[in-house]
Amino acid sequence: MTPIQNGSAKMRPRARIINLIGNELISDEPVAIVELVKNAYDADATEVEVRFEGRDSTQPERIVVRDDGIGMDLDTVLGAWFEPGTISKQSGQRSPGGRPWLGAKGIGRFAAARLSETLFMESKHQESGHSVFVMLNWGEFDDESYLDDIEIDYKVLPRSGIPHGTTLTLEKLRKIRWREEDFERLQVRLARLASPFREISDFKIKLEIPGFAQFSGEVEPPQPVLQPKYKLQGKLDKSGAFSGEIHMNGNVTVSFDSRRVGRTDEQPLCGPFEVEVRAWDRDKEGLEPIVKSLGMGISEIRRTLNNFCGVSVYRDGFRIHPYGEQGNDWLNLDNRSRQNPARNLANNQIIAAIRISREDNPSLQDRSTREGMIINNEHRALETWFKNVLSLLEEERYRARPRRQKEERTDLLFEQLDMSATTRRVNEELGPKHHVSALVADAERQVLAGIKQIQETFSRLLVSAGLGQMVDLVIHEIGAPLGKTNMEIALIERDMEKWCSETERSHFKERIEKIKSWQEQLYNLRGRLDPQTPAKRGRATNFSVHEAIEDNFRLHEALLKKQHIEGTNELLPVNMSRAILDQIMANLIDNSIYWLMDEKGVGNGGQIRAQLKPLEHGFRILIADDGPGVPEEDQSRIFEPYFSTKRGGAGMGLGLYISRLVIEPYGKVLYRNDFEEMPGACFEARFERNVGR
Repeated sequence: MTPIQNGSAKMRPRARIINLIGNELISDEPVAIVELVKNAYDADATEVEVRFEGRDSTQPERIVVRDDGIGMDLDTVLGAWFEPGTISKQSGQRSPGGRPWLGAKGIGRFAAARLSETLFMESKHQESGHSVFVMLNWGEFDDESYLDDIEIDYKVLPRSGIPHGTTLTLEKLRKIRWREEDFERLQVRLARLASPFREISDFKIKLEIPGFAQFSGEVEPPQPVLQPKYKLQGKLDKSGAFSGEIHMNGNVTVSFDSRRVGRTDEQPLCGPFEVEVRAWDRDKEGLEPIVKSLGMGISEIRRTLNNFCGVSVYRDGFRIHPYGEQGNDWLNLDNRSRQNPARNLANNQIIAAIRISREDNPSLQDRSTREGMIINNEHRALETWFKNVLSLLEEERYRARPRRQKEERTDLLFEQLDMSATTRRVNEELGPKHHVSALVADAERQVLAGIKQIQETFSRLLVSAGLGQMVDLVIHEIGAPLGKTNMEIALIERDMEKWCSETERSHFKERIEKIKSWQEQLYNLRGRLDPQTPAKRGRATNFSVHEAIEDNFRLHEALLKKQHIEGTNELLPVNMSRAILDQIMANLIDNSIYWLMDEKGVGNGGQIRAQLKPLEHGFRILIADDGPGVPEEDQSRIFEPYFSTKRGGAGMGLGLYISRLVIEPYGKVLYRNDFEEMPGACFEARFERNVGR
C-alpha cells in the first residue's frame, strides 16, 4: 500500500510552450505583423516601417520592423519584455504618451516566434545614450528544455548617434515563399488596421517590399474605397438615438438628429458607438462613374472592393481581427440580402466601420485567441443595433434608385417574352440608329426589367406556396393525434373513476382540465388555419366578416395580450373566399402589432381598431392603430415589392404587395391618411365585387 504523502510542487512549463502558444494565438503571418505594429503604437511611435529584405523578393531572407517609439531600457527589457503575458500594460490603461493600450496581453514575442526562428532586437530608450541588444533563437525553446532553463543573452552598448526606438530583425523566416497575393493580403490588413474615423493622425505605417512597388510606401486605402456612391456616418448614443447624415455621390441628402432606430423601451446593451458605412451598386452602371474618374477597369474595381468589403470593428482607433475580413460575414448580411435583394445590402456591397472604445463599451471584450470578441449579450446587441442603423441607408438608397434595371437573363418560364431575336432582326433591317430600332430596343429593356421583377416576386411566392403545402400537411396530419389524445384522456378519466378514490381523482383533476384546455386551443388553431390550406384557398364559402375579423384577432391573441393592445370591430354576412380576407387581415394586424411594439415599447399598450362598413355591392374594412403611422414620403411606395422600413431589415416587404395582388378580383387595398379617429396608420380594404351581396 502506498503511504499517504503531503507536499507541494511547482509547475514547470516546457520551453516549447512559446512556439505552441504563438501558433495557437496567431493565425497567420499578417496577423503576427499586425501585432508587432500594435506594439510600436503602444510605444508611442509616430512611424513604424515593415521592410522585407533579400535577393529574391518572393523568398525574403528577413523582415525588419523598425519604430521611433520611446524604446526600452535594460530594466524594461528584463522586467517586462522577458515576461510573456506580462501585466505591465494592464496595470495602466494608457501608454506614457496617453494612448490606450492595444497589445494588452503581452503576446508580441509570440508573434515574433510565429514569423521566424531567430529574433535580433535593438532598443534605445528616448532618455538613454545606450541601446539594449537581445538575441533569441526560438529553436532552443524545444521539447527537452524547461522554460526557466533557457538562458537569453543581452548586451548594453553606447549608441549616442542613433535615434530612439526599437528595431526587430526576424531571420530564418518560417514562411519561405511569399506570393504576390500574400503581400497584397498584408497590405490590405495593414491598410484596414487604422480606423477611418481619423482619430489617429500621429501614427503612420510604411511597407517596403522590393519588386512590389504597388504594395510599398505609406499604407493607405486604394482610391476606389474612397469614392463610395452612398455613405452613412454618425453616432448611436446610449439611449438608442442616432445622429448623422447620408451622402449620395458626395452630397448630403438626409440628416438625422436623435432619430430612434430601436423600440421606444430599448437601449443598446452594447453601449454607444460610431459608424461609417460606404456602399456601392456593383453593377456596370453603378461603377461607371469610378471607371471614368480613376481610369480603372470594372473588374479591377470589383477586385479592390472585394479585398476591403465587410463590416470592421475598431476599438480605440485600431481594428479588431477578423471582423471585416474577406468572407467574414459575421452579421449574416448576405442571407439578409437574399431575403430582400432589392432593398438590403449584401456584405460585398459595403465597407463599414464600427467604432467602439474600452471606456464606453467595457463588455465588448477580445477573445484570448485575438480572433474577434466574446459572443455575449452585448455582442449580440451590437449586431442588432448596427443593422438597425444600416437600415437607414438602405431605405434611402431604395428610394433613390431607379426601379428599372437591365437584366439579360430569362428563365424557361418567360422565354416566350424574349425579344432579343426581334431586336436583332430590326437592327439588321433598319440599322441600330433608326427610330423604330430605338423604340424596339427600349421596349425590350422594359420587358426585361419587368421579367426581372416578376422573377423575384415569383420566387418568393413559390416559397410561400411551399409553406402553404406544409400547412395543408400539418392540418391533415394533426387531426389523428388530436383525436387519439382526446380518446386517451377519456379512457384515463374512466379508469380513474373506477379505480381511484375521490381524493386521488381530485388530485389529478386540475391537471387533466389544463390538458383539455390546451387541446381545445390546438383544435381552434387548426380550425382557423384550415381555410388557408391550398385546397380551400380559392373556394367561396358563406361566412360572417365580423367572425372572420374576430378569428384573425384571436390568431394574434398572444401578441395582443403581451402588448396589452385593445381591439374593436362590427358584423356582416358574405359569400367569398375567406382565405383572401384572412391573408389581408393577418398582414394588416401583424404590421400594426409590430409598429405599436416599436413605438410604445414591448408590453406598453396600444390600440387597433377594425371598422366594418357595408357598400352597395360589398363591404370595406378599415384597420387603424395609434402607432407612428407611415411617413408621407413612404406612402406612395409601401405597396411596392420588397419595400420595408422595419428595423434591421426584419421585414421582407411583401405583405402589403401580396395583399394588393390577392384582393384584385374583389377590389383594392389602400392607405388612408385622412382617418382622424386614430393618429397612426390606417389601411382600407375594399371588397366591391364578387362577394355574394
